[in-house]
Amino acid sequence: MKWLLTYLTSSIGKKQVMGATGCLLLLFMLGHMIGNLQLLLPDPEEAQASYNAYSAFLTQSKLVLYIIEAGLAVIFIIHMYLAITLKLQNYRARGAARYVVEARKGKKQFPTFIMIWTGLALIAFVIWHILTVRNGIHYYYINPDVADGRVVRDMWLTTVEVLGNLLFAVLYLTVMLLLGFHLWHAASSAIQTLGINHQKWTPVLDKLAIAYCIVVTLGLGAVVAGSWAIINLDEKAQSIIEQAKDENYQSALKTLSQKPLYEQKELAKLIHAQPEKAKLIVERHRGEDFKFRGKHGSKGKRGERGERGEGKRHVPQEPETPQNPEDEGGEQ
Repeated sequence: MKWLLTYLTSSIGKKQVMGATGCLLLLFMLGHMIGNLQLLLPDPEEAQASYNAYSAFLTQSKLVLYIIEAGLAVIFIIHMYLAITLKLQNYRARGAARYVVEARKGKKQFPTFIMIWTGLALIAFVIWHILTVRNGIHYYYINPDVADGRVVRDMWLTTVEVLGNLLFAVLYLTVMLLLGFHLWHAASSAIQTLGINHQKWTPVLDKLAIAYCIVVTLGLGAVVAGSWAIINLDEKAQSIIEQAKDENYQSALKTLSQKPLYEQKELAKLIHAQPEKAKLIVERHRGEDFKFRGKHGSKGKRGERGERGEGKRHVPQEPETPQNPEDEGGEQ
C-alpha cells in the first residue's frame, strides 16, 4: 500500500488520476447530451412522453440512482480537488519566475490558460443546475405508454420551465461556450497525461478529442436554444405546459400517486385522454371505491382482490350527466 500512497501523492500520480476522472466525466457529458436531445422532438407531446420515460427509467431504482449519483459526486470532487491542488503546486513551484517569464509564449493555447477558471465556473453552474432542475419543482405526469401507466415526475416540464426563461437560456448558452473551451483542453490533455502517446495515433486522437468537444458543446447548445424556441414559439407546447401546470390536474395526480399501482394503471388512459377532468375522474373513482367498501365491508371478495392488486376493476368512463339539472352543481 505504500507504493500506492507514494503514487497518489506524486505529481504524475495526481495528473493521471485527474486525467482518468476527467475521461469518466467526458463520457457522462456525452450521455447527458444524447439523453437531452429528446427535448428537441418536433412534437411537444411526444417530447414530453419520451423525456419522462427516459427520466423514469433512470430513476426506477432509488438505490441504484443514489449509488450512481454518489459515484459521480466523488469523481467530480476528486477531479476538482486535484485540478486546484496541481494549479497551486505549479504556482508555488515557479515562484518569482512567474513574473519574469511570459507564460503565453510557446505552444500553449488560450483554453489552457483559462482552464482553471472555466472549471470553477462549471462547478458553480453544476450546483445551480442541480438546485433548479434536479431538485426543482416536482410536477406529476401520467401516460399509459410511460412507466407502465404509473404516475411519474414530469421532468420534461421542470426542465423546459427553466430553459423557457430567456435569462436562464442565455446563461446556459454562455456556460456551454465555457464548457467547450474546457473540453477542448481537457480531452487532449487527458490523452497525454494517461501516457497515450504515439507518433501515428496521437494526432488522430487529438482530432477526435476536438471533434468530441465540438459535438457535445453544439449538441447541448442546440438543446438549450431549440427548447427555448419550441416552448416560446410553439402554441401546442404552450398549451401542454398550461394544462400540465394546472393546480387541479397536479393535485389529482399527487393523490393518485399515493394509491396502489393497479389503480394508477386503471386511470392512466382516461386521465391522459381528458387531463382537464383529472380531478373529477380521481374523485369519482375514489367515491365508487368508498361506496363499495361501505356496502360489502373491507373484507369483501372484491375488496380483498383490490387490496392485493389482483383482478380487474371497473374503469370509470366519461362522467355521466345528472338527470336532474339541480344536481349538476353538486356533482361538480
